Amino acid sequence: MTHRPGRRRGIAAIVLLVLGAVILGGVTVAKAVNPPARYSEGKAAGWQMAPTYTDGESIYLEPVDTGKLRRGDVVLASVPWSLHKTQMNRVIAVGGDRIRYKPSSKTSGQYRLVLNGDPLDEPYLEQWKNPSAVAFDVTVPEGYVFLMGDNRMNSDGSQYANNGPVPADHVCAKVVMYPMAKLAVWGQVAGALVLLAGAVLAFVSRRARKRAAAAPAAPEAPEAQASEPVAAAAAAPAGGESADAQS
Repeated sequence: MTHRPGRRRGIAAIVLLVLGAVILGGVTVAKAVNPPARYSEGKAAGWQMAPTYTDGESIYLEPVDTGKLRRGDVVLASVPWSLHKTQMNRVIAVGGDRIRYKPSSKTSGQYRLVLNGDPLDEPYLEQWKNPSAVAFDVTVPEGYVFLMGDNRMNSDGSQYANNGPVPADHVCAKVVMYPMAKLAVWGQVAGALVLLAGAVLAFVSRRARKRAAAAPAAPEAPEAQASEPVAAAAAAPAGGESADAQS
């Protein structure tokens, strides 16, 4: 049994289009679901955490155990250098760490902060060349954290001598990406890609059907044409024999 040209591609296109619509529909529902009670929603204020967070961007906060703060955590804290009640910063070092920076020297070929004698990898910075606008060398006391913004050339932080490390209990919350929000972002991308693949297959299938419809009809097979004279020749003697028998 022969199938129409493009039939399989057409079926695959329908499946992909339906699947893409289902994914996008699910993402829409997921985005409408409120996060668990332990999360609170807010908005980033200012540009001190750019490019990681920009002014007005939605953020999610969760309670934090000050004893479990880790290097790299983005937190909301009451800091002496901010006019606001709280401000977003990143934990660069914790109690017992030595953090330092010398603008006139390079570490491993790049300008880097040095944490406990090792160059600090900071992939969240927009420019590796500007990990700090000033030199500093600080050993963080126990129970304190060393905070800096990601926008090092346009933010205040513990690196300035008049600020220094901040008591860990001044940290109010940890800034996190709500898992459902992250899933929604990837879901939108996946749904769009599946819909695009379905649309491409549908187009290819339609072109295949048009080509098949425009193609001339195939000539009759030679074997079928040759078989007719043979059958007629085989029937002639039989007819002659019956006529002689009647006469």
